[in-house]
Amino acid sequence: MAAATVNLPAICLNVGPMLNGNLQSEKIGTGTIMWKARDLYGAGKLDADGYLDMVCAGSPSPGHCNTMGTASTMNALAEALGMALPGSATIPAVYRDRSQAAYRTGLQIVEMVEADRRPSDIMTREAFENAIAANTAIGGSTNAPIHLNAVAKHMGVPLHLDDWDRIGYELPLLVNVQPAGEMLCEEYYRAGGLPAVLAELVGAGRLPHPGALTCNGRTIGDNVAAHGPSWDRATIKAFDAPMKKNAGFLHLTGNLFDSAIMKTSVISAGFRKEFLEDPNDPNAFESKVAVFDGPEDYEKRIDIADIDKRTILVMRYVGPKGYPGAAEVVNMHAPPRLLKQGIQDLPCIGDGRQSGTSGSPSILNATPEAADGGNLALLQDGDRLRVDLNKRRVDMLISDDELKARRGAHEAKGGYHGPPSQTPWQDIFRRESVV
Repeated sequence: MAAATVNLPAICLNVGPMLNGNLQSEKIGTGTIMWKARDLYGAGKLDADGYLDMVCAGSPSPGHCNTMGTASTMNALAEALGMALPGSATIPAVYRDRSQAAYRTGLQIVEMVEADRRPSDIMTREAFENAIAANTAIGGSTNAPIHLNAVAKHMGVPLHLDDWDRIGYELPLLVNVQPAGEMLCEEYYRAGGLPAVLAELVGAGRLPHPGALTCNGRTIGDNVAAHGPSWDRATIKAFDAPMKKNAGFLHLTGNLFDSAIMKTSVISAGFRKEFLEDPNDPNAFESKVAVFDGPEDYEKRIDIADIDKRTILVMRYVGPKGYPGAAEVVNMHAPPRLLKQGIQDLPCIGDGRQSGTSGSPSILNATPEAADGGNLALLQDGDRLRVDLNKRRVDMLISDDELKARRGAHEAKGGYHGPPSQTPWQDIFRRESVV
């Protein structure tokens, strides 16, 4: 965002992912393993020491997450935008190749200054559309839309959540990396990294703009041609034999919120069977909700709330106005009594963010958030929602009169009464209109 704002020659170089984690021959992915360990601990299959051993095994070296979390995603999207050298996003932090990439990046920025090649030459509308396509193919984080849209706004490029659905949803998932897959970033790098993924999109004619300029003065199509497709089809799939078809984000609306996103690449077979395979109502379901006012309320009541295997878990008051830093706190799982029955995947909805390492098929970043007067603030335990992915809608199944009465009661109490702002940024969001 800073590079976009000042529009001076700039280039991206990241630290790179950690080495693969391993525990008793099992691949352990940073972040992603935490959610698995939490479920095992909640189900009584892991004690506290075992939990720590499992989580720590996922972080064997310096570097960012070795899964397709937010760090790996945003570094890949910087490369897809053309702001990082081709192939640099996925080099593990401690590999010799990383220092060589740093050296080449230093040489490249000097050439960019001499050529006066600026972010506005690179981060065009076409580049952002390429990044959206790349995000689907890699199974990128749910944080990608809000981050990339923010960069685009600083660059003066119009980009909306509808674009993520329109451009990205019907593309396939090609990268077999946790949390949507099985591998980790070392395999992904050795298999060819992002250039090999983009080669599949170019070969299928599905990279929107192969002619987009990149930081090295070449087009992204030329850069991809120099690398070629992957040799490792276990890690990077061919376009016509993907991990999953139609794997992009859905942009949802309805009477519960105006806008929210859902990552479809992490929808498990079990979740799909339970919620989305009714032959009379495909890709849709209706369920009651359990509502939590932030992570503290969730931790306090998860064991006693009325939750069954089809309950939708809702967390509100955790957006930019409601919670400091719009933190990644919509990381909910089933209560221990359901975990012990093998039930793990419950639908989740929140007006905040979730870790990019999570494998939960959650509906996130709902706006307007509850703290800003959104209808999430009116939702009550036991209410029923209808989620219809085909229609891109989430609706409260209550009458207009009941909704109006709840709105009146909410406003009569003065609306949202949260704690004082805990960060300067939260105060800014509370004082200024959020566009």
